[in-house]
Amino acid sequence: MKDWQKEIYFVAGIDQETVEKSQFLEQFLAKDVEVLYFTDPIDEYLAQNVGSFEGKKFKNIATENVQLKDEDDKDLATRREKYYKDKFKPLTKWLKKLYGMSVMRVVVSKRLVNTPAIASSAEFGHSANMERIMRAQAYSHGQHDISMRSMKIFELNPRHPLILRLLEGAPPEDDENFKVASEIEDAAWILHEMALLNGGFPLSDPDAHTKRMM
Repeated sequence: MKDWQKEIYFVAGIDQETVEKSQFLEQFLAKDVEVLYFTDPIDEYLAQNVGSFEGKKFKNIATENVQLKDEDDKDLATRREKYYKDKFKPLTKWLKKLYGMSVMRVVVSKRLVNTPAIASSAEFGHSANMERIMRAQAYSHGQHDISMRSMKIFELNPRHPLILRLLEGAPPEDDENFKVASEIEDAAWILHEMALLNGGFPLSDPDAHTKRMM
C-alpha cells in the first residue's frame, strides 16, 4: 500500500478478464495503486459485512467519492474542483434533465484519465456487479428486480474533447428557449449508454441504442 493510503481498494466483476478491462481502474493503473479483483459472487458480500482489515476499510472503486489522497497541493485541488464544477454546470444540469430518472445525478469527475464518462454507483447503494447478482437471484425466485437497481452517478471527464464539445452545445443556464442540436442530443445519449455498458449496467432500451449507433 502507498504511504498515504487509508483504504483497501477493490473492483468486482464476473471474471478476471472482465475486471481487468474496467474503466474504473484508469486512475489506479496510472498511479500504480494496487486494487483487489473480486470475481466470486460472495466477495462483495464479504467486503460489505467484514468492512475492514487491520484498520483499513474496503472501498469499491466502482462507487462515487473515490479519491486518491496523494496530491501535495490540497488548495490547488480544491480550486480546480470548484472551477470545473462552475464551468460545466450548464452541461451537468442539462444532462440530468435529459437522462431523467436513469441517473441520480451528473457530476464532474476527479478520477478519469482517458475515458469521457463513467456510470458509478452511489456510495451506499448497490454496485453494478451486486445488481447483476441480485437480479439473477430475483429472477430465479420469480421476484421483481426493481428494488435491486443501483443508484447511478454519471461522472464526466472535464478534459475530454467529447465532453468539451457537449458543453459547447448545451443550453446556457439563463436561456430556457435554447434548442439543442439533434446530433448533440444523440451524442449525449450514446455517451450515456456506453458509460452504462462499461460500468456493467444493462441498457433499458437496447433498440433505441442500436438505432442511434446505426
